[in-house]
Amino acid sequence: MGDVLARRKLLASARAELIERPDVELPGIPGLVAASWRRSVACGVDPGAITNRYYEDLDVESRLVQCARPAIERLAEQTAGVPVCVVLTDDQARVLVRLDTASSIARAADGRRFAAGFGYAEGAVGTNGVGTVLESGGSVHVVGAEHFNEQLQDYACAGAPVRDPFTGRIEGVLDVSCRAEHSSPILHSLVRSAAVGIQDALLHDRDEGRQALFDAYSRIDARARRAVFAVGRATVLANTAAQTLLDPGDLHALQDHARFVMGRGSDIDHRLDLPSGVRVRMRGTAVTTGSTVAGLVAVVAVVREAEGVALTRAARDDRPLPEPASASPAWRAAWTTAAETLRARTPLLVVGEAGSGRKRLLADLDRALHGTTGVVEIGPVDVGEGTAAQIRRAGPSPLVVLGDLDRWDDHVPAGVVEALRDAGARFAATAEDTTRCGPALAGLLGRFERSVTVPPLRNRTADLPSLVTDVLADLAPRRDTRLSAEALRTLSRHRWPGNVGELRDTLDAALRRRPVGTIEVGDLPESCQSAPRVALRRSDEAERDAIVGALRESGGNRVAAAGALGLARSTLYRKIALYGITG
Repeated sequence: MGDVLARRKLLASARAELIERPDVELPGIPGLVAASWRRSVACGVDPGAITNRYYEDLDVESRLVQCARPAIERLAEQTAGVPVCVVLTDDQARVLVRLDTASSIARAADGRRFAAGFGYAEGAVGTNGVGTVLESGGSVHVVGAEHFNEQLQDYACAGAPVRDPFTGRIEGVLDVSCRAEHSSPILHSLVRSAAVGIQDALLHDRDEGRQALFDAYSRIDARARRAVFAVGRATVLANTAAQTLLDPGDLHALQDHARFVMGRGSDIDHRLDLPSGVRVRMRGTAVTTGSTVAGLVAVVAVVREAEGVALTRAARDDRPLPEPASASPAWRAAWTTAAETLRARTPLLVVGEAGSGRKRLLADLDRALHGTTGVVEIGPVDVGEGTAAQIRRAGPSPLVVLGDLDRWDDHVPAGVVEALRDAGARFAATAEDTTRCGPALAGLLGRFERSVTVPPLRNRTADLPSLVTDVLADLAPRRDTRLSAEALRTLSRHRWPGNVGELRDTLDAALRRRPVGTIEVGDLPESCQSAPRVALRRSDEAERDAIVGALRESGGNRVAAAGALGLARSTLYRKIALYGITG
């Protein structure tokens, strides 16, 4: 008993001295506790009162909660002889579930605002078995006076992080709390074991595609001993070697490129110039489940370091090629190949989705290489008997772009090929899917000696900030307009089926809501404030837009939004998850 009192006196004295002098040494105080106390002081935590916030719109039926319920109930059964409360929180220390083994501990927890909906972050209530887990990243056992807050010092808590087994990210915290005199190291062991059980449940709850990707990544990582990463539609994995080999910008660009190519073949072997100037070799294998591509796993090796090496290759005439204004390896490769081809006056076919920037690439390159802006564009609606004459009127050596060949009516107007030759024209074409071109266009397609593929905007997320800046400058010249960081993050999660054209329409709509100043998330169209798991029907899109609108009107209050929509809260939460609503 004397040892317990002496220990409590030491802790109380050290804590009081720290509050008076934050830089004081703390001999005899465990390092984890001392570090937590110092953070608590720096955050201005009140040592004598609990003033944590209540959150009314938590998802108490989330996937984490569903997977954790069996483990929480088992843990309550294992500790049934002791008055404890078992608590699960989310990754922001907000209590989702509490299960009590006795009414006495329930009343104590309620009196200390340790209940569903309340936050228990370290910055709000000081050292505890939830917030300190999130700060330290590991399990903790805080007993009695080791708590920073006086109202918690009669209690003990053991907490452990619950990590997503796929990403390693902390998804929540499992905690067991009781009176200090009932504390035992066994509680710490039990809570850690239960947290592992929840992680196992999360692992088996994952969909088939993510499981297949994780399994393939694990197999290759185990035997490769090199930089390995994997990407899926909404998943990224990278081993320590990959994270240390490449800087974050290069790794992000590589992930974009992997998403771009993963549906185009089972195996890839690419050499890529990354934004920092590093050249890498990426060898990858697509992971499929049935007919669906779940993702791609790749091994990366540096072929050439960045220092002292130019990004562009010398052309045959020894002049440097124009530098691509993009961080996307796929775009940079398309740009460089297209530049070499156009300068050599070789016919070029540019393939890519509508709105992905195919014509813009050609126009920008022509301006950079030849200083001209007189690109002649001939699209499906322009094709007719006067097409050949239009080419001849364009002047000497124009760049003629035959746009969207796969949308031409399988007809090449008479004299077009001869007109291209007679005018000395440099010519290129764009197409989304050349397999849709009919036999009459086969001869014209055969005249193109080289082709490049430009990536869609969803695979160029690193370029989004610069593209937004350019589009805003074009739409609102001489106006001080910009996107907030949160609005830019929201746009980066969008799939952009309409590519750069859709981005322009989105920013145009946002400018109508906020003509000048900082564009916030609420100024963006409803369609951008979700990242759905599946393709949406028109009725789904209408429902999604109604939900986003209700959330916007209620200031993000989900309870109020559910009431306005006439939906149960659980239904609203499911639909928010289904549509990937982020606003």
